[in-house]
This record gives sequence, structure tokens and C-alpha cells, in this order.
Amino acid sequence: MKKILIIDDDATFRKTLSDSLSPDKYIVSTAVNGKDGLEKIKNDKPDLIILDISMPEMGGIELLQNLKEESINVPILIASQLSQIEVVSESIETGVNIGVKGYILKASESLDMIIQTIEKTLAQ
Repeated sequence: MKKILIIDDDATFRKTLSDSLSPDKYIVSTAVNGKDGLEKIKNDKPDLIILDISMPEMGGIELLQNLKEESINVPILIASQLSQIEVVSESIETGVNIGVKGYILKASESLDMIIQTIEKTLAQ
């Protein structure tokens, strides 16, 4: 089974997405910020990370920089709001060499589309 780590400070998004991913296919864990997420990445070694950009304590870009410094390369999907598209672009540029594969626009994509993006990314 594939391991997915959702790092997002939005409890509703974390729960909705986690509950929507089939327990027959995926082991899903969550983190509320980049600091917590970095620990889980090191301990759990996920197959895919879904990463929010704007979070307290340690945001997504700072987490990407930490992963780069520690040479941790895991496929990553950036999850963000449409209003943060410039930040998403910056984070993709920052993380392109360490596994950023694309992004999810939380507000404008249906749950089915998000799950399709996750499945497609894991299949690569």
C-alpha cells in the first residue's frame, strides 16, 4: 500500500481528503504544519506528500527548503488556494528538483479531480 502524508493546517481539508482516500489502497497520515510534517516524513517515509504553502510554525516553502538541504526526494503535490497562485509558482520552482510534481487548487477542484491527480502522480 502507498503511504500519503497530508501536511495542511486546514483541519477540514485534511479530514475530507484523508477520508476520501481508500483505506484499501493507501495509508494516510496527516500533519498540521511543516515542522510536524518534516518529522513524519523522516519517520514514515511517505510515497507522496500533499503540502499546503501557508501554515503556522513552518510553511510549505520552508519545508521544501529543508527537504532540499537534507536531500530528501519524495513526490509532492502543492495544495493551495487560487489566490495564492504566485506563491504556488514560486514553491514549484523551489521544489522542482526535490520532487514537486504539480499542484492542487483546493477551492476550485472537485474531490474526484484531486484524487485523480493523486493517483496519476503515484503512478509515475
